[in-house]
Amino acid sequence: MAASSRGRRLEPSCKQHTAVDDGSGVVPDVTAATGEVSERNVIEDQVDEVRRISGKRVGTAAADAGYACGKACGGLERRGIDPAVPAKREPTRSRVPACRFRCDERNNIVKCPRGKALRPGQPSEDGQMRFHAGTRDCAGCPPGGDCVPGSRNRKTVAAGADHPALLRARRRRLRWSEEDRRPCRRHRWRSEGFRGEAKTWHGLGRAVRRGLGNMRIQSCPAAAAISLKRLAAAFCARFPAIGTIRMRGTPLSALLARQAGPGRRMPARVARLRAARPRSDRHRNTPRNLRKAA
Repeated sequence: MAASSRGRRLEPSCKQHTAVDDGSGVVPDVTAATGEVSERNVIEDQVDEVRRISGKRVGTAAADAGYACGKACGGLERRGIDPAVPAKREPTRSRVPACRFRCDERNNIVKCPRGKALRPGQPSEDGQMRFHAGTRDCAGCPPGGDCVPGSRNRKTVAAGADHPALLRARRRRLRWSEEDRRPCRRHRWRSEGFRGEAKTWHGLGRAVRRGLGNMRIQSCPAAAAISLKRLAAAFCARFPAIGTIRMRGTPLSALLARQAGPGRRMPARVARLRAARPRSDRHRNTPRNLRKAA
């Protein structure tokens, strides 16, 4: 059970986790999971599977902000992979935010802005660790109520698994250059473009059959078809004579240019319906709504 956004009710749903090669656009690995499985629990196994299938070392892994967590960043760092993940800033709910507390990974302690040490407690089931300050240290601290809530007498800082890796990712993002931003920008149309193509042309907008096993059966042929189109497009670029082969009266190169790559076109019937609607209503014209209206 999962919700597509905040404020929506829980519904039975599935997620498709896809790994796309940045150079060729081929899909080396695809897997399906229930909607309640977080992305951070899948990326390590998927990177290992891509390395096993390709036999090559993965240099950089680009992902969206959903993977910006300590577990994902730490797992990629341990494998020698550069995580190109736009890490979010630390939420500042207090006047003394958690970003002002320095994490000492070697000694496994956290130091407050005044230099006092916060000792770790028992880790939770999901690997989250809580660091607690001493009661005497917080009692004589000038910030007092600004740092410690009124219902407590000492400061507590929660840190997830591999929290130092998340802090390093946040610091790296502040120093990103244009070359460092390039993998994230390419991820927007390379990986997200694959999902749009799979939903528009290969019926992945809705599950055909119930069950996680049936969803995996539906996902794998769609990924294989898209990979074959990328391979055919590469052959047409390398050997132009192949692109002159006609399928249903249309050259093969024209068909591939229509359905593959970031500049793909939507079906002609959907385009006509979109053009016929008033301009003020075009923000509602998703392909699925247009098909229902037709």
